[in-house]
Amino acid sequence: MKTKLYMVRHCQSMGNLQNVFQGQSEYGVSPIGEQQLALLSLRFRNIHLDAIYSSPLLRAVKTAEAIRAYHNNLSVTRLDDLKEIDVGELEGRKLQGVFEGYPELAERWNEAPQDCVFPGGESTVQVYARAKSALSSILKESAGKTVVVTSHGFLLRNMVCALLKDDLQALPMIRIGGNTSVSEFEISETGVKVVQMNDLSHLPAELKGDPHQYDLKK
Repeated sequence: MKTKLYMVRHCQSMGNLQNVFQGQSEYGVSPIGEQQLALLSLRFRNIHLDAIYSSPLLRAVKTAEAIRAYHNNLSVTRLDDLKEIDVGELEGRKLQGVFEGYPELAERWNEAPQDCVFPGGESTVQVYARAKSALSSILKESAGKTVVVTSHGFLLRNMVCALLKDDLQALPMIRIGGNTSVSEFEISETGVKVVQMNDLSHLPAELKGDPHQYDLKK
């Protein structure tokens, strides 16, 4: 029995456009994000889908709804475990200088993200635990089917780590692409096959944005 799993990062939000550390704050979809969604919708138009799961945050829900556009028989299941990391006191800060006053956290975010603990927010350990829990539930409910998960860059990074490595210490090896990037996996009794990672072939160059926007420096 083979399960096909798509992981899709949300479209460009106003928070992305404004270069802020979004965390779990709500931001609407940017004009570029709307264009990305239209093309993402067409990408999935002729792909058979059995289920769609999403973070409840608006930017992810809008992405899930775009994928659902040509699959009216499906509903979007929202899971709190698919939310982005809660970055606490850093939420809403501009990316330039976001770690001002937190030099150790800046170093961990860049070199050892598995060890991050955000003041007033979550640790990566907590995010990994809920990403792994959500993954387990989704694969159990959708065994042998084709399923889409729409979520956020850091959450998806942890989910891919859980799926491919089953070890949080491997997180620095995992990267997630730009807005609406699509990763596809086939999961069977023999293991996990990576069909594609961080694919943005549905977007023209001017809509791809910067996949390294959150690769922050001190």
